[in-house]
Amino acid sequence: MRRLGGLGASVRGWDRVTWMVLGITAIALGTRVVGLGVRALHHDESLHLMYGWYFYEGRGYEHNPLMHGPLQFHLIAAFFRLFGDNEFVGRLPHALAGTALVATPLLLRRWLNGPAVVLAALFLLLSPSLMYYSRFARNEPFVALFMVIMVGAMLHYRRDGRLRWLVIYSAALAGQFTAKETSYLIAAVLLLYQNAWLAHDLFWQPRRERLQGASLAEQAKAGAVLLPTAWVIAALWPFLAPLRSRYGWYRRPRSADMLVLTGTLVLPLLSAAIEIPFLAAGVEVTDDLKRTLAMFVVPLTLLVATVVGLLWRPKWWLWCVAAFLLVIVPLYTTWGTHPSGIAGAFWTSLDYWIDQQEVRRGTQPWFYYLWLVPLYESLVLIPGLLGGLWLVLRRRDWFAALAVFWFLSMFAVLSYAGEKMPWLTVHLALPLCLLAAHVIGRVLPGAWAALRAGRGSTLQWASGSAAATVLLLLGALAVRADWSLNHTNPDTPVEPLIYVQTSPYLPPIADDIRAAMEEGTAERVVLHTDQSMTWPWAWYLRGLNILYVDRDELNEETLLPTDIVISTRGYVGGQPEVRAMYQAPVEYPHRWWFPESGYRSTTVSRLFEELRAGELLDQWTDFLLHRGHRELIGRLQAEVYFPITATVNSRLSE
Repeated sequence: MRRLGGLGASVRGWDRVTWMVLGITAIALGTRVVGLGVRALHHDESLHLMYGWYFYEGRGYEHNPLMHGPLQFHLIAAFFRLFGDNEFVGRLPHALAGTALVATPLLLRRWLNGPAVVLAALFLLLSPSLMYYSRFARNEPFVALFMVIMVGAMLHYRRDGRLRWLVIYSAALAGQFTAKETSYLIAAVLLLYQNAWLAHDLFWQPRRERLQGASLAEQAKAGAVLLPTAWVIAALWPFLAPLRSRYGWYRRPRSADMLVLTGTLVLPLLSAAIEIPFLAAGVEVTDDLKRTLAMFVVPLTLLVATVVGLLWRPKWWLWCVAAFLLVIVPLYTTWGTHPSGIAGAFWTSLDYWIDQQEVRRGTQPWFYYLWLVPLYESLVLIPGLLGGLWLVLRRRDWFAALAVFWFLSMFAVLSYAGEKMPWLTVHLALPLCLLAAHVIGRVLPGAWAALRAGRGSTLQWASGSAAATVLLLLGALAVRADWSLNHTNPDTPVEPLIYVQTSPYLPPIADDIRAAMEEGTAERVVLHTDQSMTWPWAWYLRGLNILYVDRDELNEETLLPTDIVISTRGYVGGQPEVRAMYQAPVEYPHRWWFPESGYRSTTVSRLFEELRAGELLDQWTDFLLHRGHRELIGRLQAEVYFPITATVNSRLSE
């Protein structure tokens, strides 16, 4: 086997690059699973695990776009069936997907040299965003894994034109849509890239083949209009023979195949986008109008996609559609037990998230990712973005162009979207890891050769040493952030990446509640549902006798001396006759959050003033060295009242 990038020869069919990546992946497994069940469950995690538990218990599952795609609920239920129901097992599918992601650079070995493949695996291992959310029961690890598989399959098809890569691509694309609605944004990015790729191929095809069917002026004119029209040419290719002959397009580019395949698979899933022009025109889109639009648009998009696909390559397209539907249909219909769930794929998911853009959950400022990404991903942001732009502009490096486009387009759409959340940094860290590895991989072999030969000026040696020192420092800061996020403060939001989190005081209280129920000193849990207190208590108290009440029911008529009462602070204490029925309350922060007032109030003028005065540098240095300050975090205080005879061990002091 050939040597790759100077990193070694084959070892029994596998070279050192492969073994090194697998070694890094083994380390990644440890970083993803050690202590996986220790952190208190986030509000969203408890929803995901609870509904996975219902599924595991035999209560079925029906897709609800509020909790994203069906994939993770099937996986959680399956893992509960295999290994039992607890927090560690509930997060295990996500941790394994995050681990597999670290090995995916092996799929890109034909485009990344040996050092770049190893570095990409290392960066994927160390990325604070990727590590933290690989230990979190959200959909991001699955989305990231499918994305690299799709990119790899697309590039392999570009190289050899084999059907198997299109089938893999189709299945991974379907996986995206069963994981999370970010798939719509990802599909848009892919379609834009594939359209530009096709425009490039169509413009240069006559020149590469030295055809004389069109003059240089005609080719230039064609190039000016190709970018906005390339997708039309791909879709109508069989009907454009005179035009193709005129411009010398005698061979369908593989980029056209990719564009047709992505477009025909995704088009029916975008049917609800028909609402956007109505909303832009100020028309109220009522439920009746939605039903009417769905009845018309979904069949139409299916028909258009089928016609275009069959005109492309009938047998190939049917294979790809089969791979796509074999993933989509069973998961959305819960293996046929809820047939109406298929509407989630073709309408209700996109419909729901179009509505949510106006809600703007999180209410983060427009510069949110401009602030968050440098804070955690500088190890790959600095060499990746700066070096990537250099490779694109000076070296015409097409892989760097792909990665730069991937990052910048995702950055743009996520910054524009109404809902900005810290877990979405996963979609920005991923292309940066690959891009930074590619940049350093391009530079490293030449630098190593110069070092061995003793060449290079003093300035080159100094700049190289400085760059290596900066990378090592950034790597050390990434490791420190990883340790803080996952071990030192895994459920205490002194980190903006943690956002809003259930406090670590809740699980010990849950243990006391279960013990009191088991020993018979309590017979029921009464849970006040104010401020979404239901979650994550519903998970921690699953299987117990629970009564959910609102504030009007927290009174002497409803409550019994054998109840355990959980409420936000003040409701029970304000009723002396009720308060006298129980022990002194166990007070605890139910959830707490990173203080956001500082960065939210930032303006452009204030930003420049802080830069000029050095305040911004001081703030960043303080955070990098000390992280956030525990005393500043916001919190929702709550209290638990136990019966007089119950044993309580969870009276914790902060």
